[in-house]
Amino acid sequence: MRKAIAIDFDGCLSTNAFPAIGEPNWPVINRAKAEQRAGAGLILWTCREDQLLLDAIAACEGWGLTFDAVNESLPDWIEAFGTRPRKVGASEYWDDKAVRMPDALPPNDPLTLEELRGMDWEPVYMVDLIGGPSWDQWIIFKKSTDDGFAPLGGGFFITETYGRTWLAYRRKPEGRMT
Repeated sequence: MRKAIAIDFDGCLSTNAFPAIGEPNWPVINRAKAEQRAGAGLILWTCREDQLLLDAIAACEGWGLTFDAVNESLPDWIEAFGTRPRKVGASEYWDDKAVRMPDALPPNDPLTLEELRGMDWEPVYMVDLIGGPSWDQWIIFKKSTDDGFAPLGGGFFITETYGRTWLAYRRKPEGRMT
């Protein structure tokens, strides 16, 4: 399914002069045109109605910007999902009032040795910096000493080589291939 971008008008495509038409915001307009040339579908996503909406559409056309849909999901999205919900469906929403939400998952930095020592039979994802991704594995440390960590199932991970030959994470690092 192609990328769908829902773009607000007042304050985003133009400066906010509601109910008048503000000045064009060329960086946003040019980016939208580039996305459209690359295959994305553009949706004018605005609270404007009636003549105010027609004025916004005309302004965009004057700036060389046309839309695949206005205040509704793209036709191919409607067909694919078989619905017409009130919320416009899109891959991205461009709005001057937007707040970017923090990622749902916390950062996945390598655990420190202190964090590892504080774990009590918790799973960690061990990355082998020497053997490569095929040697990476989920492990549970059953014992920790000043010299290293002993996982269930055998073996020993030496403290002084941490960060040079192995690392441990709370979850598998993104993009790490096995």
